[in-house]
Amino acid sequence: MKSPSIIAGIIVLCLLHCGSAWAQPGKPTIALVLSGGGARGIAQVGVLRALERQGIVPDYVVGTSIGAIIGGMYAAGYTPDQIDSIILAINWHEVTSFTSERHREQLPYQQKQDDDRSLLTLHFRNFEFLVPQGLSGSTRFATLLQDILWDAPFNTVMHFDSLRMPFRAIATNLKDGRWVALDHGNLATAIRASATFPLRYAPIRRGSDILVDGGLVANIPYEAAAALRPDIIIVVNTVSELSDPEDLNTPWAVADQALMSAMKLKDSTYLAKADVVITPNIGFHSTFNFRNLQSLMNAGEQKTIEALPALTRLIGQRSGTEVAALAPTMGDDTTIMRTMVRRIRIEGMPSCADISDVKSVIDDGVGRAWSPAFGRLLTERILRALHGNGFDFAHTRGVRFDATTSTVVLHVDEGRVTSIVMDPKRRVDSMDVIRELTFNRGDLVTTASLSRSTLNLHASELFDNVDVAIQPAPDSGCRVVVGATDRGNQVLRLGARIDNERNTQGGLDVAHLNLFSSGINLSARLAGGERNGEISGGIEVPRIAGTLWTATTRAYASFRNVWIYTPQTGRPVTEPLRSRTAQFSEERYGVRISGGRQLERNGVMLGEFRYEQQRYRDLADSVWPGYQPLATVRMIGRWDDQDRVDFPTRGRILDLSLETSILNLSNGLSFTKLGFHYKSNLSIRSVVISPSLHAGAADRSLPGAELFSLGGQDMFFGMRQDEERGRQILVGSMEVRARSPIDIFFDTYLSIRYDMGSVWAQPDNIRIGDLQHGVGATIGMDTPVGPAMFSVGQRFFFLDNPAAVGRGPLMAYFSIGMRL
Repeated sequence: MKSPSIIAGIIVLCLLHCGSAWAQPGKPTIALVLSGGGARGIAQVGVLRALERQGIVPDYVVGTSIGAIIGGMYAAGYTPDQIDSIILAINWHEVTSFTSERHREQLPYQQKQDDDRSLLTLHFRNFEFLVPQGLSGSTRFATLLQDILWDAPFNTVMHFDSLRMPFRAIATNLKDGRWVALDHGNLATAIRASATFPLRYAPIRRGSDILVDGGLVANIPYEAAAALRPDIIIVVNTVSELSDPEDLNTPWAVADQALMSAMKLKDSTYLAKADVVITPNIGFHSTFNFRNLQSLMNAGEQKTIEALPALTRLIGQRSGTEVAALAPTMGDDTTIMRTMVRRIRIEGMPSCADISDVKSVIDDGVGRAWSPAFGRLLTERILRALHGNGFDFAHTRGVRFDATTSTVVLHVDEGRVTSIVMDPKRRVDSMDVIRELTFNRGDLVTTASLSRSTLNLHASELFDNVDVAIQPAPDSGCRVVVGATDRGNQVLRLGARIDNERNTQGGLDVAHLNLFSSGINLSARLAGGERNGEISGGIEVPRIAGTLWTATTRAYASFRNVWIYTPQTGRPVTEPLRSRTAQFSEERYGVRISGGRQLERNGVMLGEFRYEQQRYRDLADSVWPGYQPLATVRMIGRWDDQDRVDFPTRGRILDLSLETSILNLSNGLSFTKLGFHYKSNLSIRSVVISPSLHAGAADRSLPGAELFSLGGQDMFFGMRQDEERGRQILVGSMEVRARSPIDIFFDTYLSIRYDMGSVWAQPDNIRIGDLQHGVGATIGMDTPVGPAMFSVGQRFFFLDNPAAVGRGPLMAYFSIGMRL
């Protein structure tokens, strides 16, 4: 029989080597320093992968800018392979673009209409202008980062020492110009502060601190790592070299070069102090170039593999005799038995032990040696299992080892919301916040509902710099903490457009929001140009008593000129031409009162009363006709969840209305009118297919100012706007659009569209054979002043006698700016 000491020795060896993931006793402490460098910092993912493959897991992670993003994800519990997948799945072009920051799908329906025609939005608080602190907002970046970290295992941790390993995000405090190591709070906000590029994004305000990119003063945060007193400091250097003069062709490139020039000397000092420096062979790769990311990660991994022999030797040298001192002795049977885990018990949520994934983790942990590292990894694996089974914010409130029973006791909280509170440092009205949330107190909140709630808050006209954190409540459950700044209570929106039909137009909207905290909005609008114009004012209650019911009253006056087109005589029937022979004006003034219910955030069901005085007159007449009154009610159903008003990739538009006259007015107008419009967007890889259908019908009494129109760049290729008018309309279109491989200064799109339809003066005139066809192509650019569209199109139709194909002239169109 083998002696007890030999058996004990075998057990010890097994405990020490049965998986370094569970315990690594005796190794020196390692701090991993991840530098800035923008897109170049993606190489750090490869560094983490190579280190973990070798069994080297840092005890501390310190990061600046992109290093804080990568390091924060790692400390929150993501594996290098998971970070790799997340990085490659991100649409970096969208995240870093200067286009609208707001998620259009999350805007309430009326707010979509306001934003769609706004080129520039200015905010005021009590008539004092609020100066923007960045070239664009940080909503896309903030929501992306927060969503990623809410899906991580350690998603409720507010003290960064309690993450997978202690973590520090390094930011620059503009209050005193020094670096600050952020070690508590909302992890996503801390990381965002570390990566907030000045001017590009507004700074993060935390109390009296004003935080921006840590790279301003600590691009290689060696000092912050040294303050943690590790045995070994590994620096991953992805800082870019200075750019060539010819590459300094954008404001942000010049700003980056200025910052880099100031930091280079200090960086050299820190690199010399580090125990190990890993500098991936990236070559020249711009800080702002988020392409070919896989090659960057591969470069980081390869350089780390080359550094591993020296690193492992250094770890061995720094270990000394610590392994022998900390490990149980070969013959100490009592020590072995004290540290062996015989049982794992879950308190607080004992039923979770019946979940197969959780049970698998427990079974795998029994029989291993207890250590603090074991406790951390057990916690991480239990949380992964719970999050994967619908308990998205389950968390642990402690893990301990009972040596008398060899039992690991893990206290688990399922993550139910017990309270919703406002951040005392950035307090906003709690009722305004709560009505944007998609969950209630007592709910088992999910990442999806929390993400939707955050997007709702970002989309609100009332809040800016929104920060939503979920943290363990003092006793049990989770507390949701919301912080934001007041966006102001007055808004001024400016819009502009120029096109080949109505020449130059402008728009001005002003609004006073949440009047006296009543939820009532006051607004006024002035818009138009030489051939159209509108002035209006209104009162709106978007959410009556906090419900989804809504009401609006609006007074208005407007005019719109339309050309009348007549076929030229003497032309072949297969080559017709039309000339402008007259110009009429649709003029009206009146009031609209509507009420109804919002459908989620993307639609409305309304009933509307309209009282109006209108006339339809020939501008060539010397004597103008008088106005005629009308009074109608209209039932309206609308839905719009397109992600963008121009160049959409997903979503639908539905607009259905039925209007009829209700009062018998003296000399009044009376009619019934039905309208229908539908459009959808289907993305197949990089191609977007957009079918649409537009239909309308009315009785014979429909007046000229209410007629349907056919033609124009957006509706029917080969015709001018309003080229054909009538009381019945049917138009179907199919558009195919793709992103151009070559950008013309801005994001460029290529599209082709086929149209088929017609209008008829009376229902008796409707014939399928009258349907006309149009085909055209468009080059569109997403410019800072709105979409720029350049199109060519041609109309064609089929003749019965003689049997032939007729063609209209090839027509060119252009439009630049917002849809006013």
